[in-house]
Amino acid sequence: MKLSVYFITKNEEQRLENSLKAAAKVADEIIVVDSGSTDKTIEIAKKYKAKIFHHKWKSYCDQKSFAEKKCSSDWVLMLDADEVLSDELIAEIRQIKKNPQHHAYEVKICNMFPGDVKPRFFAQSFKAVRLYNRKFAHMPPDLWNKDRIRVQAEEKIVRLTGKIYHYCFLTLEQATAKYNCHSSELEKTAVAEKRHFSRLRLYTEFPRQFLRYYFFKRYFLLGVQGFVQAMVLANFRFLKIAKWFEWKSLHKK
Repeated sequence: MKLSVYFITKNEEQRLENSLKAAAKVADEIIVVDSGSTDKTIEIAKKYKAKIFHHKWKSYCDQKSFAEKKCSSDWVLMLDADEVLSDELIAEIRQIKKNPQHHAYEVKICNMFPGDVKPRFFAQSFKAVRLYNRKFAHMPPDLWNKDRIRVQAEEKIVRLTGKIYHYCFLTLEQATAKYNCHSSELEKTAVAEKRHFSRLRLYTEFPRQFLRYYFFKRYFLLGVQGFVQAMVLANFRFLKIAKWFEWKSLHKK
């Protein structure tokens, strides 16, 4: 089978090359959809012979749906610019390319701290469908910022053993800027879905989320980095609620 790997980007010169270098080991085609980079992102993408398209930002889903449609292969792999395929996952995908047995594959995505070569023992992770056949699954354009692949109900989702390394945390400045932007996107999603948040939720969101990340998700085992990231993530969750209240105040009429 032929495999298209697609990315969405904006000012990702610090992380994109490592992601493309790994993706190139399995890709027959690389698609990069950019929403207005002003750094060396496009230059780096060209280095890996990516097909580059510009698309004005609307939402994560809309951007990724656009990128998916630009792929020429039925089989696609969705990656973010801050994600790198592990060697084990590269080997698995190469085997699947020889004779795919299913139409949708789920991957474990592990968060990485600066300087990490492999995920720490209790690193936060999540699972998501990333490798799939577009005839049986797709990225819908209408879910605002819930960028998850929609798989046909009758299809079996198979979990791969290899991992994707997610370098979401470069510096404190980068992380706070990223989560500030992302909280605004989630506020738009909440408005579009006509969700409602109570004042109690506003007052308790930060401490509740900090305790959730620091103790329940065991960030306390990750030292200073774990404490800092738990604080950043708690603030990110708080900002989503606070921005919803701000929107409500500004749109009373």
